[in-house]
Amino acid sequence: MRLFKGLCLLVLLIALSSCTKETAPSDSIRGNASPAAAEARTVTITPVDLFKGDGKKFQPFLGLMSGAFKVQYEGAKHNAALDIELWKDGKKASLAGSLSDLFLNAKDTDQREIELIISIDTVTSASSNQEQFTTIKVATMRGDGSSLATFTIPWDKKLSTRGLIQPSEPRSLTDAAPIYVWGMQATSNDMIHTADFSPDSLSSLEYGLLFTLRFD
Repeated sequence: MRLFKGLCLLVLLIALSSCTKETAPSDSIRGNASPAAAEARTVTITPVDLFKGDGKKFQPFLGLMSGAFKVQYEGAKHNAALDIELWKDGKKASLAGSLSDLFLNAKDTDQREIELIISIDTVTSASSNQEQFTTIKVATMRGDGSSLATFTIPWDKKLSTRGLIQPSEPRSLTDAAPIYVWGMQATSNDMIHTADFSPDSLSSLEYGLLFTLRFD
């Protein structure tokens, strides 16, 4: 009888021990993100109607392949760069140019908000073969002033139809990965399809100039 009571007591102690043992919750249950995600901060991209109201008078100078947007950043990464990616046949082919220190003003202090204005134009050289080039102008508007950068790349004459790739609504994202903010597509066909920054849409581009915001 005593042996039976002892066995029952042992079983009860084991059961109580297993009930009080806790398993550490996973990061997803606690709501904790990975270290990279925890360090990421919010980037807000807001489209700007460049030719609205009185701004329409600047359209003859900037051209139809122009656009603007504001960037507001709440993170601590000091270097923000705008990369210009050249896409061909649905794939990134090369880097056409890059601007760094976008949020750094003349006093070497960081700002929280800037506005970027982009204009793309095609020019024909005066040479006998009449080569064509694309001129990309990027203006960075800050609280203390502005700056302008110009890039020139060769242009294929067969690309006769062009269109813009620009979101119409504000977007909030993180600085953990490059962000597609604006773009231009071109095709050798007479018809062009509306494009966005989804992988499926980008994979169907014949030619594209895509602008990405990168934080380091």
